[in-house]
Amino acid sequence: MKNHAPHHKDIADILGMIHDRDHYTVIRDFFELSAISIRNNFDHGNEYANLEKRYTEIANGYKKEYLEGFAMALGMLGKNIQDAVNGNAPFADWAGELYMDSGTSNGKAGQFFTPYSVSQCMARINFPKDDVRAKLGDDPNRVLTIYEPTCGAGGLIVASIDALNEAGVNYSWNAFVDCGDIDPRCVHMTYVTLSLLGVPAVVRLGDALMMEYRQNWFTPAYLMAWPHFKNQIGRGNYPNSATVPKSTDPQEKPPENAPEPPKEETRELASAVAETAPNCDENGQFSLF
Repeated sequence: MKNHAPHHKDIADILGMIHDRDHYTVIRDFFELSAISIRNNFDHGNEYANLEKRYTEIANGYKKEYLEGFAMALGMLGKNIQDAVNGNAPFADWAGELYMDSGTSNGKAGQFFTPYSVSQCMARINFPKDDVRAKLGDDPNRVLTIYEPTCGAGGLIVASIDALNEAGVNYSWNAFVDCGDIDPRCVHMTYVTLSLLGVPAVVRLGDALMMEYRQNWFTPAYLMAWPHFKNQIGRGNYPNSATVPKSTDPQEKPPENAPEPPKEETRELASAVAETAPNCDENGQFSLF
């Protein structure tokens, strides 16, 4: 765990102190627990009970002090991202760099995340300021859609949001991201990053080539502004929506026979998320911190 970039060194140090599991498992579990904690504080849809059960299964394998370390690491990640949103730090592929530097990437499967500087260059080419402003026009409610079927840790999406931000776009209101990956770890990393960054998005778990998806993760920024995005993009008007069943509507209630979530849980990480009330600044930018 050497040569960490300044914006994730402290997080890497905290996760590196957990010795009960191999580091591959620690990184994976950190992002999955974080993703579930964020999602289940905002989305009480059909997957809620199953995700609560999954959270408990993972959390029960860690000591209390390690779960507290996870909560602290999530808070640090959120602060790093919020610093970038506030203009006090540069944007970065926060999750991807942490994951790659940990040595846990799947090299045999060719899983190497694009360096952020390259993603940033590509995004600036694809989103020149003048073109972005022309596409938005004079309509303050118009939404630009970004589609990324193999999102990895979300680095290219973050770079695209970075480019929109540089163009003066309020991405929490005027952008929507439809993305996904076949690897659950990538879905969890991207979901956590986009949630903390305040990006309206759906992150899909599944095969984009076959158009087969097993899960859909809606970010808090999307859920909190659902009426706006429903009017702008509709449930049938964004990429691959034909494969999304009606039950994934974030406002739908779970069926009456849905199992009750476990009552006895270790919830340090979830509590950390629950205590961070979502807020919206004067420019309409959503934040969890």
